[in-house]
Amino acid sequence: MKWFWKFVYIFWPSVLRTYEIFFHHHRQDFLIGRLISQKNAEDLKSHLAKHDFERAIIALKDPKEILNMRKREGKEFQYHIRLFNDGEIRAHYEYAPEAHPITHCFNVCQEAKKEYFKELLNGYLE
Repeated sequence: MKWFWKFVYIFWPSVLRTYEIFFHHHRQDFLIGRLISQKNAEDLKSHLAKHDFERAIIALKDPKEILNMRKREGKEFQYHIRLFNDGEIRAHYEYAPEAHPITHCFNVCQEAKKEYFKELLNGYLE
């Protein structure tokens, strides 16, 4: 199964970019807040990396998104966070695509988990 995901990680980003051009023209739900003016994308990226977040390689890219990271929770779920060029931060908890590829694509089992993200981003939100 490991070889399958290596293959997917190679070709899937191209599929997503094509889908985005024709169909994905909006930001996903789950607004958390705005990045404070004293911090930038690199600051947030470093902070998230310290908390075991990694680049979300096989995720859709929302319009004007400048940072897209995730943190796996076990084999089934992940925390997913995005930063946009206007400072807006959106995040949610969901099935990991590796565990549930089809249901993940249809946004099944997405949750806000606002308290988790607000605690994680303490000192980074307005």
